[in-house]
Amino acid sequence: MAYQKYFQGHKRFKNWFEIVNVKTAKVGPRLAWLLRHGARYHDLYVRPDGFVLVEEVLRINPFRRLNLADLKEIAKIDPLKRLQVKELRPRQWWIRAVAKHSIKFVYPTWKEIMNVSQVEGAIYFTDADGWQRIRLEGIRKDPDEHLVHLFQTIPEHFGYSRAESSTIIVIHIDVSQALRYGLTFFAKHDKTIATEGDADGCILPHLFQKVERLQWSKAVILDN
Repeated sequence: MAYQKYFQGHKRFKNWFEIVNVKTAKVGPRLAWLLRHGARYHDLYVRPDGFVLVEEVLRINPFRRLNLADLKEIAKIDPLKRLQVKELRPRQWWIRAVAKHSIKFVYPTWKEIMNVSQVEGAIYFTDADGWQRIRLEGIRKDPDEHLVHLFQTIPEHFGYSRAESSTIIVIHIDVSQALRYGLTFFAKHDKTIATEGDADGCILPHLFQKVERLQWSKAVILDN
């Protein structure tokens, strides 16, 4: 075919045409679409960093005729490098598309936190009224959010931009204990952290390490 002759002469595609398996040749783009946009239509669980269980993907048409080795091959030879296949847990393989996702909470730039030494902390902010609920029920995701968003440290000049005196409650999460409890955390380069919480989307109170009340006042001493 003319298009094949053209691409064979293109360095970027040369190895793809030499190695490609007929069974997997047309699957790459479909697979990338599924992982970036279509997972929600198939009730696939997608991690915040975009990874989906390989065994779940292989239950969906037209991927049922493939196996793990096929997915590894697709990811390896794809000239656009759209896919990653990794063993994130022992004998548990996951796959993701590395391009931008339309699923709003998914960002391939999230990095899973495997050890408490990878972060400076995990902090959640609320007000006095919010704390009265949280101390009994734990921290829950907002109804329109998939993740609980946290900070690693108290941001510099926190509270300075507020218009008046105020009080804020700072909840420090015990990341080490939370990891043992089964929660997963993901961090970005801007030092924000996110977690899906437990099965109910919650960080329970027994995972709180420390709770502080921050207060500040602001008084104008000169206003021209």
